[in-house]
Amino acid sequence: MGERTQFYDATGALRDMIQSHVLQTLALTAMEQPASLSPDDIRDQKIKVLEAIRPIPVQELEKHAFRAQYAAGEVKGEKVPGYLEELGDSSSVVETYAALKLFIDNPRWQGVPFYIRTAKRLHEADTRIAIRFKKAPLQLGSGQDQNWLIIGIQPRECIKLEIQSKIPGLDIATRTIELDGANRQEGDETIDAYEALLLNLMEGDNSLYLHISEVEAQWRLVDPVIEAWAKDKKPVHQYPAGSRDPEASKVIFEHQDQFWRYSIALGGDQ
Repeated sequence: MGERTQFYDATGALRDMIQSHVLQTLALTAMEQPASLSPDDIRDQKIKVLEAIRPIPVQELEKHAFRAQYAAGEVKGEKVPGYLEELGDSSSVVETYAALKLFIDNPRWQGVPFYIRTAKRLHEADTRIAIRFKKAPLQLGSGQDQNWLIIGIQPRECIKLEIQSKIPGLDIATRTIELDGANRQEGDETIDAYEALLLNLMEGDNSLYLHISEVEAQWRLVDPVIEAWAKDKKPVHQYPAGSRDPEASKVIFEHQDQFWRYSIALGGDQ
């Protein structure tokens, strides 16, 4: 956190990123096709999704939400202190890692879990949407993997599809093949995200700005979790800086074979 430690201890990962950026990414992923690309039509569909997210049951919070703090570790070969050391307060329960399991109660997404998370000091800085498809009703041989759709946002803008394909030959066996579409290619113009946002503002295009109904829906969802975590003063789970997701975060997943997708590369661990 560096010089932002005091600010962050009054905020936490849930407020800082999930309440705004991550829930907006979820809404854009899960919304129905808008009637047009006008700001109002896009906003209407996002609001419908956000308002359809099932409230997180606080009485079973440990099955739907997980928090942690980074401890001392090593990042790119450099030893770094833990969050509590930087803060100078070992009693803080503010999270630097926050993960939620959400369900959207509408016809398209009924029963489909959405796993979202944000963290400081993990092994990589990356932003992606990873969609794992259900297993096909008919399996070709044993050990067939599942198909994936991965949308890379940062640092590599791309859309990838991983598909199970039969290996040519007489045996019934499959392997994973990938279709990789790079959105940004060498020589493409690079524009800062805030520059684009300010340009939209000057042109009167508010499609990337939050409507009060979106903000209210997002806060209604996370506020009970923030309140419950603030009341729970037990020491927060620790993960070494520079490590991957804590194994303990598996507690929110529906099935044992589910975990976070680590890479856009083929066979990205999960």
